[in-house]
Amino acid sequence: MEEQSTLTFPLQLEQAVDRQQTLTVDIAQPDDGQEIFEFLLQHFFPLAPIRQLALYDESEEAKRPEWIEDIVLDCVQTPYSLVVRDSCLHNQIVAVAINEFQKHVTNHQLYAPKSNNPAQIGVGRLHKSVLEAINRDVDVFAIYETETKMEIGALAVDGRYCRQGLATKLVDLSLRIAKAHGVGAVWTEALSAYTAKVAFKLGFEVLKSVTYEDFRYEGDLPLANIPGHSVGLLMARKI
Repeated sequence: MEEQSTLTFPLQLEQAVDRQQTLTVDIAQPDDGQEIFEFLLQHFFPLAPIRQLALYDESEEAKRPEWIEDIVLDCVQTPYSLVVRDSCLHNQIVAVAINEFQKHVTNHQLYAPKSNNPAQIGVGRLHKSVLEAINRDVDVFAIYETETKMEIGALAVDGRYCRQGLATKLVDLSLRIAKAHGVGAVWTEALSAYTAKVAFKLGFEVLKSVTYEDFRYEGDLPLANIPGHSVGLLMARKI
């Protein structure tokens, strides 16, 4: 990893000469929040393993969950999340990493929903149940002996820009941001094989796993047939 002193934003990314792209990564700003939310609705949540099961209804509330919007708008208030834009595509967002710092608290609840929205659709309850299982009895603060950790909560790339290393670049830059702010550990809930692959590449270790085909929810095995994804992982690394 490069020294933090060389890390300045905005940062232009090197691209292959045969690509008609000019990509720049920058710190997400509060004014970017709504655009990032729309990007995640298109390029992140529909591809999440649990949401591929189509357990949710077709209401507008299900399609545009307010609790997700709340999380995004909250995270971009602090200078830790990242956006990649392509100036050759009208400066549209083409990749994002939503990052959040968390301080150690006595009697810390390892998984706490970030919204009190009572509208809990089926897929939302199932998703929450998986996250609770993957975090149960794991204390990242204690494992890495730190008072502050950073969560990479969402990592997404526009499908037209896949296989260019953008996800890896965003995680690498996120690690460097964490280091610059004295964070002791970075963690992520890698519920998809794609996120896990990037995390493994950058030295994350597995703290807990949930095998989808064996995961029981309300007496059933609803995750047994997710295409392309077999396990959810809680992953972290020391900074």
